[in-house]
Amino acid sequence: MSRRQLIGLVAVVAALLIVGIDVLAVHHFDKNAATKTYPDNYLNAVACPSAAQCWAVGQTAEAPGGNTLSEPRRPLLKHETAGRWRTVAVAAPGPRDALEAVACPGVTDCWAVGGSATSGQPIIEHWTGGAWELAPSPAVRGGQLDAVSCASPDACWATGGTQARSGVTGDLLEHWNGSAWAIVTSVAGGLQPQQFSCPERGYCLALGVRNGAAGAAAFSAGRWTAVAPPMSSAGTAALPSLFGCTEPAMCLAAYNGTKLVTDVWNGRTWTPVSSAALTHPVGLTCSGGKGCWLLGMTRKHQPLALRWQGTDWVAVTVPAVRHSGYLSGLACGSSCWAVGGEGGSRRNGDPYTRPLIAPLA
Repeated sequence: MSRRQLIGLVAVVAALLIVGIDVLAVHHFDKNAATKTYPDNYLNAVACPSAAQCWAVGQTAEAPGGNTLSEPRRPLLKHETAGRWRTVAVAAPGPRDALEAVACPGVTDCWAVGGSATSGQPIIEHWTGGAWELAPSPAVRGGQLDAVSCASPDACWATGGTQARSGVTGDLLEHWNGSAWAIVTSVAGGLQPQQFSCPERGYCLALGVRNGAAGAAAFSAGRWTAVAPPMSSAGTAALPSLFGCTEPAMCLAAYNGTKLVTDVWNGRTWTPVSSAALTHPVGLTCSGGKGCWLLGMTRKHQPLALRWQGTDWVAVTVPAVRHSGYLSGLACGSSCWAVGGEGGSRRNGDPYTRPLIAPLA
């Protein structure tokens, strides 16, 4: 899920609960507005190409008086080895760019995607064991990429959207064939994917829309095949808000609500499971043998993590933050790392948001 979607979700939750979640939206209006600029730095996603290292992506920015719409921003890229994180330089086309997602189909092969508010073009960065470099990609007016998944080094897909000045929006799907990125319109008989999960080499499951209705497709043996889509609590095919897979026969699709309905995929069919009441879930990430995790924030504005235990989600201890914070992505290498953002107090000059990296057991 992109931070833009996250902010929208949090705003809705805040309205329903009649509480202010100042870490993400309106922290420095009021007396601080237009007096200074505030660091607006956060991480969106993380991937671990091996047990020895992980990469996390997001943005670093300065928000004038809390106005995130006019902030100059740059991609934020962090690298972990031996439990220590450091910031790494990344090429970018302009002064208003951010990275939304990262995937690593090989030990020395990672892709990071996002968008540039300066050029109005998607951003695709590539790492092959040396420096991160801006990769050639198709020109897209008003486009941004929010997710990337890879079944192998020569089979990756990136999804996002476009928006014209007229306000018309559209879906964006790009494919890497091992030598170049190209725009594609659909897979598996017209499916327009919106969510991907590629849990192991050679396999992906995609959820999206086909002929105006929810659909799904599996990628295996180099080709896409239509499969059954998940079902909502009403018993009809529907796109979930959260999705991830640990293996071809273990995927989870979750629908927000007072009680989270979780559809479990066994490789052939979906089985709905009614889960316990949750608070502010905003991301679902699966990491191989480490299972699936639900991420977000609690009603007390603390980072939230729950782990799937076969029939329900069970809370996992997350290091508390001083003021408020959220988690949006997770990956496991030598350790499991969750990333997101952490806010400051209401004092003038405190950070609007700082990157949050939390180790999870």
